Amino acid sequence: MNLIDKILTEWSYRVHDGMPNPKNTEHIHELRESMEELNLPNNVIYQVIENLINEVTDKETEFKARSKETNKIIYFKNQDNLDKALDSGTAIPFEKGDGLEPKEPSTDEKPPPKPKIVDIPNNQFDKKEKKEKKPKSEVDNQREKIGGKTYSEPLETTDEDFYTKNNTNKTTNTFKMPDSVKNNPKIPKKYTQFIERVMNTQLSSKKNKIEDETNLSSYYGMGKAGAGGARANAGELLSMMATTMRKKERDEFFRAVDEHIQTATARGEAINITKKWSKAAKENSSAILRMMYDRHGPDYEIVGSAWDIEEEFKALGQNYDEKGYSTDIMFTVKVGDMLIKEEISLKQSLKGQRLWNGTIGSVFKDKGIIPKHLEQKGANQFADNQIKNIDNFYQNNQMNISEYLNNIDDISDFDERLLRVATDMDSATKNKTIKGFNNFLTQYKKDLTDNPNLVLSRDYIIQNLKTRGEGGKKRNIDKISMTLGRLMNGMGDELGGDFVNQQKQIAKEHAKDVAKVIRDSNEAKGLIMDVVRKNFPLKSVSNGSENVILGEFVISKKVMKGLFGTDDWNQVVEQLVVNPDADPPSIEYQGKVRGKDVSIPITTIGIREDGEGYGGTHKFEMKVADNFGKNVELVSRDIYGDQEPIKFPNSIASDLRRQEEE
Repeated sequence: MNLIDKILTEWSYRVHDGMPNPKNTEHIHELRESMEELNLPNNVIYQVIENLINEVTDKETEFKARSKETNKIIYFKNQDNLDKALDSGTAIPFEKGDGLEPKEPSTDEKPPPKPKIVDIPNNQFDKKEKKEKKPKSEVDNQREKIGGKTYSEPLETTDEDFYTKNNTNKTTNTFKMPDSVKNNPKIPKKYTQFIERVMNTQLSSKKNKIEDETNLSSYYGMGKAGAGGARANAGELLSMMATTMRKKERDEFFRAVDEHIQTATARGEAINITKKWSKAAKENSSAILRMMYDRHGPDYEIVGSAWDIEEEFKALGQNYDEKGYSTDIMFTVKVGDMLIKEEISLKQSLKGQRLWNGTIGSVFKDKGIIPKHLEQKGANQFADNQIKNIDNFYQNNQMNISEYLNNIDDISDFDERLLRVATDMDSATKNKTIKGFNNFLTQYKKDLTDNPNLVLSRDYIIQNLKTRGEGGKKRNIDKISMTLGRLMNGMGDELGGDFVNQQKQIAKEHAKDVAKVIRDSNEAKGLIMDVVRKNFPLKSVSNGSENVILGEFVISKKVMKGLFGTDDWNQVVEQLVVNPDADPPSIEYQGKVRGKDVSIPITTIGIREDGEGYGGTHKFEMKVADNFGKNVELVSRDIYGDQEPIKFPNSIASDLRRQEEE
């Protein structure tokens, strides 16, 4: 019996009444499983299913025979398929008059129903009396022993439905998940399916530009998912899956992933999992395993893994309510007779991570902590100082300003100069800045025609805006002046440059004065320390609820102690001081570590005008200091760096480890 005959025979045997229907998703599911049991490659399976879905219609075929086993009529798509079934012996020729064809209706009896391909409802197999459920595979049984049904359940979208939906987005080459990974019971089944589907899908925005569903995990049939889109979710799952694998499995897995990424890239096909994300997953799993080896010694075993999903935590016997603040993945680790939970927060970098983003008022909330002259509500000293500087600019440089504006049409590269200035002021709003200034110029030329003695001033700009119906907000008014000053400075006007620098200096002095208040006021410092205490990523490390992984580096309690001399976050906070003279002002840890005085920048305090020189109010944002990550890397390397190469210390890998060491 040839291969096609085997497929047809097995498929007919599996489906209801022995009559396969390519329009029935349950039948297609049976077809896929029958081909998998024949150990056919995924690309062959996909092609067979795709051909059936794309080519078979609801129209009844004239090609029919009789099932040798059930004596029922079987319909075929074409003569070739009919001949193959007859040759294989699964069917015998249909002959008219053998009693199986429909009878001609008489006048006194209703015609019998015309035989047709049976379309079984999707819920047909939910009923045990109609068909017994297929026994679980041995791998699924192992999965359920680890994490119950949560571990063995597939994605919400069936393979057949996904292949149909994804037909226009599929990659040219087909990625096949290695069997060693697919059959790893420590990985929930749906995640191996998810990664396989993501790898085989081009981003739709690059393909048909209709919609960007391929950026969403729900597109692939994922129900509950972690924060972020398909790319971020896949990155976290790659790290989680790789950590549970033995070295051989992990090498095979990443070899298949990297080869597929390389092939897709060469074809110009964009997929969610890139070379960068593959590299990050390798580094993350390496760092996690080194940390576990250091913490538990060589005789530990990873029992199971979970994503940031409550059901998965519970399935592994863990309390989700006690989860770390930013945990992404979790592992249950067996050490002797004990089960230990290891929670991991995955971060590409701490550099620039924002802890707070608001205004000065949002931090201090009108509690009387900031002196009156530094407040920015309503009429205030900061805004007054800016307005005075603008008035001085027009009074002291009136002749040059008028000459510049009156001859602006003669500047051949004016548009390019305006674009550079607008981009430097704020690249996100450069188009709005350009449009606003050009509208100002248009109105100015009209007004100059009516009044040749027109005098430029801030009051004139207010009137210019009102004439155009754009209102008189300080931000809009002073943005025109700041743009003009920058343009004139670019043409060599010294007073224009002085004006711009003075506006910036007024804003910087104000920010520095606020930073000094934070330094000198215990109440102000307390509010800032509360922000650090609640939002800095070391808090959860200190209380033992999670570890932070930065690429190939680790922030653990051990690293904290190496960095600060203590792993108690509250003690670290007590040693934090505000440095208002740093640029930007910063919060630093100052104390003794192993007998030496250290000063470690923790966060920056970004007190800056929202619209430098014209915004009128200051933003207040706190970010992790740039150098903090570098300090972490140094300590992490000192603690964990000598443990390469990683040897996976579970029961099976122990033999491999001993062989490598001999």
